[in-house]
Amino acid sequence: MKYIKDKYNLVVIGGGPAGTPVAIEYAKLNPDKNVALVEMAGKLGGECLFQGCIPSKIMQATAKYISSLQELSEFGVVLEDKNYQLIWNKVIQRKEDILSKRTLGAQDVIESLSNIDFIEAEASFINESALELKRVDHKDVVEFDKVVIATGSRSYIPKYKGDGVDKIWTNSDFFAKMELPKSLAIIGTGAIAIEFAMMLASFDVKIYLFARGKSILNNIDKEASQYLLKELKNNKNINILFNADIEIVDFKDEEFVITYMQNREKKQLKSHRVLSAAGRVANISSLSLNSAGVKFNKNGIITSKSLETSNANIYANGDVVDGFAKFAHTAQYGAHTIAQNLFLEHNFFKMKPEINSWVLFTTPNIMMAGITEEDAKTRNLDVIIDRFEFSSEAKSQIENEDYGYLKYIIEKHSNKIIGISAMHKEAHSLGGEASLIISNHLTLKDIIGSIHPHPTISEAYVILAKQMMGKIMQEKLNKPAVKALLNIERWL
Repeated sequence: MKYIKDKYNLVVIGGGPAGTPVAIEYAKLNPDKNVALVEMAGKLGGECLFQGCIPSKIMQATAKYISSLQELSEFGVVLEDKNYQLIWNKVIQRKEDILSKRTLGAQDVIESLSNIDFIEAEASFINESALELKRVDHKDVVEFDKVVIATGSRSYIPKYKGDGVDKIWTNSDFFAKMELPKSLAIIGTGAIAIEFAMMLASFDVKIYLFARGKSILNNIDKEASQYLLKELKNNKNINILFNADIEIVDFKDEEFVITYMQNREKKQLKSHRVLSAAGRVANISSLSLNSAGVKFNKNGIITSKSLETSNANIYANGDVVDGFAKFAHTAQYGAHTIAQNLFLEHNFFKMKPEINSWVLFTTPNIMMAGITEEDAKTRNLDVIIDRFEFSSEAKSQIENEDYGYLKYIIEKHSNKIIGISAMHKEAHSLGGEASLIISNHLTLKDIIGSIHPHPTISEAYVILAKQMMGKIMQEKLNKPAVKALLNIERWL
């Protein structure tokens, strides 16, 4: 049985992207401090690695190659036999190999730091300065100076009637079983639901997408969501059920029977499996937060911009925080914020949600950094919005990907770029530069002053900046006062 100290300078609860980086960075900065990294699952990686972004992208890589078979003839390659065989066990094994490599890599880093104790246990607060760690065969009480709560979230399953509700899958269930169903009913129209629908449709799974309203992906660029909706409607394996309110989920004869209301009419649908992508719930129920004086609500733990909770010695990061953007990379950003504040012993660093970025790995990809066009309208910001069509860009034409756009949202008075969005098959490759532009508050002039390699889709950054600056300059030059000043300057 692993020896556990009576007291730690820092206890991190959660071994995913919101917790592990805090433990590592703090331990490196403070080699004389003792750190405990507590993870109930006994392995590092969290939801993203085992049940989320990584396994889903592994499957999407396979789906991408299947889709590319249909496009080969456009590049002058004709397959005599267009049939292919999907070896699902090979996909599963590839997923396991990659996940194992990544979690072992994180474990090696932890083991290389002598001042970190990795503990497999469930943590709960006893009071404002002590935790109980429940292990398989033992309970320990440890005191702490500081704690970081990074326990993440889990999928929410609505409380329907019927004997099939307890058999509804979440994303965790899907990746644990790795069963490819004949048909799948997906509850929800957010990012997880749409990614699953497009990915599994590529594997010839019949998809039924339940939407309570008339639209999908309400939190992204409206133009992008409408384009993806058109793609979904054109997919022979996807059927979208709008204005559908599920009431009963039964399970009979090895299949689900879903009873739902649609436009005031009661209907039924049968599906091999059902997956809930109806939202996320913060993992806080077992923490006994009241004992530690940590305030929370139904959406998670309440924190300041420095991620400090109502208990000044306790921080929270990632999905477990109310209002936190549910992305692994945002959690890693939060981890650095906390680690630096702990090192400085002062909350100097703060989260900046306005510089966040993300990618939706659909077909095509959607990338966003900063604010959306809809955000700008809601806030009544004085902005200029323009776009560049990839249909006129060389690399996209070469790769036969001449669709989509790059869009800038700029402050009118400063020409500072405050929002970037893109829709393209390779839009994910544009995300890193977009993040740097937004986080460093770059202007159109800054972008124009850079030299991008040709031919690449990243050239669009400069082309769009020149396009917008040209329009701005033309507008200024058309003003009588500016014309007069320019004539005087030329005469002098």
